[in-house]
Amino acid sequence: MTKLNNEILGTLCLLAAGFFLSFGGLLIKLVDGASTMQITSYRSITFSLVALIYILITFKKQTPQAFIKIGPSGLLLVLILTLSNIFFVFGMSNTSVANAVFIMSTGPLWAAVASYFYLKKIIGTKTIIAILGSMFGIMIMFSQGLDSSRGLGNMIILGVPICFAAQLTIINKKSNIDFMPSTFLAGVLIIVIGLFFIEEHTISSRDLFIVLFMGAFQVGLGFLLITVGSRYIPPHRAALYVLLEPILAPIWAWIGIGEKPPIIELVGGLIVFSFVAWRLVDQFIGKEKI
Repeated sequence: MTKLNNEILGTLCLLAAGFFLSFGGLLIKLVDGASTMQITSYRSITFSLVALIYILITFKKQTPQAFIKIGPSGLLLVLILTLSNIFFVFGMSNTSVANAVFIMSTGPLWAAVASYFYLKKIIGTKTIIAILGSMFGIMIMFSQGLDSSRGLGNMIILGVPICFAAQLTIINKKSNIDFMPSTFLAGVLIIVIGLFFIEEHTISSRDLFIVLFMGAFQVGLGFLLITVGSRYIPPHRAALYVLLEPILAPIWAWIGIGEKPPIIELVGGLIVFSFVAWRLVDQFIGKEKI
């Protein structure tokens, strides 16, 4: 019964994480003049604050011990999360949004590889079908916007889903450890790196509000939920459920700024949603749990 409760909790956290992360495109579109590095660094302020609040509420007087307990795996996770943000910033600056979202959506494939080789988990047939079906839907969603001429940016952005798969794998492998201190430390490290790379620190009050809100609401809650949820769900399924992000992102942009998605994006999104929903329902009523 406890295992089932943990699976339900993990699944709900990962679906909610995809929901919160899906607002990223809309919020970035609402920013007027802030540079990409300013957005990444300044949003890490509230991103770290959300992680710290969680840590203080959860561990109270045991907070110092919580930081010690993450050990070498936690420090590796700090590096992975930091690199993921850097790859995102520089990759997004050198490729199209469509390319970036498509490449980042390959996370379930990399997570499946990590599950098989690192965690020695057998990937169930239904999970493989759901991953491949979702990738087909993602390909349809962004087929009209893919640009093969941006090789450098594509190579850099590829580091994001690889880092994401590594993040899920470490958290699931050491599920007895709460790695939220690693998330907090990664945010602090990103802020420090930003101090060296941001040439102009001036930012409008409007942009600053949006960026800080993004750090707390979109990235902060999103990564908090991923850190909690992926303790109980294998990486290959965890990455699959977070695909709610690319499905919802175009819809929020449509509602928020009138950026109407092409019909083909809606069709692709429906395909992804169908495969994810099928695997989600089957997880609890079917026989195959892997």
